[in-house]
Amino acid sequence: MATIKSFEQIEAWQLSRELVKDLYIIFDEQKLKTQFELMSQIKRAALSIMNNIAEGYGRYSNGDFIRFLDYSSASASEVKSMLYVMEDLQFITRDDANTYRARIDVIQSKVLRLIKYLKEHRSKKE
Repeated sequence: MATIKSFEQIEAWQLSRELVKDLYIIFDEQKLKTQFELMSQIKRAALSIMNNIAEGYGRYSNGDFIRFLDYSSASASEVKSMLYVMEDLQFITRDDANTYRARIDVIQSKVLRLIKYLKEHRSKKE
């Protein structure tokens, strides 16, 4: 794995950033505007995916970074779950929900690979 000099270089963070932007765009649709609680929760969870990657990177120890990456993965699962609610309530189509869930799967896979790498190289930063 190449040396990462900033959290912006982490592919999982980059993909999370794109996901947040796209989710915010679909939430601006008319039928979602009145769903304040649902929209607030899913937006916060989506933001948490990328922000926990950044915050963990900023901790400067592999142990802390791993912990925040775990939070990031958990937030991704939360967004994924909430997409089922949005689909069930017909706020988004099944195809759109599946597309977002597949994107989340990619992000989680990258986060988990980074966790595995950091665990293998734990003594490096601790």
